[in-house]
Amino acid sequence: MHLIISRTDAIGDVCLTLPAMGWLKSEHPDWKITMLVKSYAAPIAQACKWIDTVAVWPEHMAEYELSAWLRHMHADQIIHVFPNRRIAVAAKQAGIPLRCGVWGRLYHWFNCNHKVWLSRARSQRHEAYLNLLLLAKVLNMACPDDALMRQQVVNWSGIRLPAIPDTAATKDIVLHPYSRGSGREWPVAHFAELARLMVNDGWHPMIGGTAQDAVVFATQQHLFPVFCTNVMGADTLEQYMQRIANSAGLVASSTGPLHMASLLGQTYVGLFPPKPGMNQVRWGGISLAGVNLQLSQSCKKTCNNHDCDCMRALSPAQVWQALQKQMAIRAGQNLPH
Repeated sequence: MHLIISRTDAIGDVCLTLPAMGWLKSEHPDWKITMLVKSYAAPIAQACKWIDTVAVWPEHMAEYELSAWLRHMHADQIIHVFPNRRIAVAAKQAGIPLRCGVWGRLYHWFNCNHKVWLSRARSQRHEAYLNLLLLAKVLNMACPDDALMRQQVVNWSGIRLPAIPDTAATKDIVLHPYSRGSGREWPVAHFAELARLMVNDGWHPMIGGTAQDAVVFATQQHLFPVFCTNVMGADTLEQYMQRIANSAGLVASSTGPLHMASLLGQTYVGLFPPKPGMNQVRWGGISLAGVNLQLSQSCKKTCNNHDCDCMRALSPAQVWQALQKQMAIRAGQNLPH
């Protein structure tokens, strides 16, 4: 069986599909898995040992060329984990025997010959579990429970990196202040105060992000202690994964690097608003090596990703205390990467 798993969206979404890849391989080690992704997310999929082939979606390819490109993969089945109309149409034209997607996309009615019902919008399950559940439904397999997924998430994600040194002696902690619109952001001033608390306690904050983030950060860097190191835009995605793995921990809101840390088994603190569809239940880090923070009471106020009272209410002292606790647990229990 050769499966194409189509996941042509953001880095965090690709991360949260990886546990399902390891689960599939544990059940069917002889199956070949090709993951279809966007170019900027390809390094995440390429790092997963359970994926046999990573196919980078040629976004600018004409439709007839795209169908020929898919046909040459000789796949038995394509599963549209992330719905994409162009890929759904091309997969049908390519003659892939089984084409699977959710009922909720009209173009799946005409281009998929196997459809399942799965609603994400109002779900109270984690996004990684919804990906697992979708594959189980499509493949008519018994889905493992959420608790087992969390216990196995590092193994099932299967991220391969060069040898990771013993992080017990490092004082580096990665702070990732921006989400590029993917989630509610903790105030940058709070990140600066958190960095100050870390420096006062002898730690070394590294401020991470993309080259685009660096442009914004240039106007806010004065808020941070001089002993911080700005590494925004300095790393490729592969190098940033390695930096996170080599650090003592990471703090971020709902964004790709948080999920990278979680799947690596790295210590992390994730920051979330108490809003359905955006909270830690749906998008939190899921490995046992970290913790997610959000206000206990629900909120119905209208905010935006860059100005949220619920995120502001999480204090730097509270976050630093939570991270220190997780690092101490890791040091004492020697949790695996």
